[in-house]
Amino acid sequence: MKRIAIAAAIVSVLSVLAAQPVSAALPTPASGNAWDKNQRIEYRWKDGSEPPAWAKSAMNAAATDSNQSRKAKAATFGYDADGPAWLSYTDDLPTNWAIGYTVRNFPDGFSIRMRPHGTQLDWGTLKWCQFYDDPPNGCYDLEMVTLHEFGHAQTLGHVDEADIDSYTDTLMHESGLHSKAKLGWNQHVFGRCDVARLQIRYEPLTTGTDISTCLDLGTDLSLTPATSGIAYGSSVTMTAKLKIDATSAYPNLASEPLSDRTVLLQRRAVGTTSWTTIGEMTSVTDDSGRYVKTMTLTATYEWRALFVAPSDEGLRGSSSNVARLSVTYGCTPSTVKPDYGPLVETC
Repeated sequence: MKRIAIAAAIVSVLSVLAAQPVSAALPTPASGNAWDKNQRIEYRWKDGSEPPAWAKSAMNAAATDSNQSRKAKAATFGYDADGPAWLSYTDDLPTNWAIGYTVRNFPDGFSIRMRPHGTQLDWGTLKWCQFYDDPPNGCYDLEMVTLHEFGHAQTLGHVDEADIDSYTDTLMHESGLHSKAKLGWNQHVFGRCDVARLQIRYEPLTTGTDISTCLDLGTDLSLTPATSGIAYGSSVTMTAKLKIDATSAYPNLASEPLSDRTVLLQRRAVGTTSWTTIGEMTSVTDDSGRYVKTMTLTATYEWRALFVAPSDEGLRGSSSNVARLSVTYGCTPSTVKPDYGPLVETC
């Protein structure tokens, strides 16, 4: 079975990586200076090695794939005839086995070289699937391989296969890139462990962006009633705030607000231990990680907010502090005996 490797040279200063969380799979390695958050980097076709039209289409699609699947404030890429970065279709690579090669030239741009279709290499003949109307088994998806190279442009390195659970956890394989029709041969999104590293380096795209399941992050939840006591039958608003734990090993994630999650409001009678769920709190649309619920109260209870760990995110669950909210009457009740009927309380 052929094993094809992608070579990448990342021209920048290495950065120290934080200790990894306890998780079955680890975030993709990365090194070098990060781009500014959401920095736009435009590329052109290199003069003298411009790709054919079918290859341009695949390579431009890879830039779109990077923009849409990064799930972080990583760089965005797009074509511009005067862009500082460039992509080329050339045999000018430093080895006779690699099919793609990336050099980062921070802070100005990068260069990506892709081998031409039909190139004779040490391992055989390179076939790009996009060249064919009916791609044969054994061809390589140019869009997927270019997205791999854009991963290097984003500072991602190569993955040790022992650090992932599944081939599709990453696009950043150093060797063994899959050809048609093996698993992941036409994967056009970053893998979950690639996304994890981009979120570590650049922050999630928004406070509502899913946290990669290649991470295992604690959360912190607090609850604050608008007051500690209200009159019988009055309304009060409860406010909860959800964020990533401040002790996270990753500075760009520590204390990051978490919006658009499911946060439940619960209560219990004073002196008891069993909680009852009253309902789901509403996420406030200001990226603050705040959740609110307004209720009309007729009795004194203890309250808490609850965030249950989601199965599709790398977040742990948490419960808030317990807040007691006392309900008082507007007068002193007294017991009276009407002419007919049982005893009743009245003011």
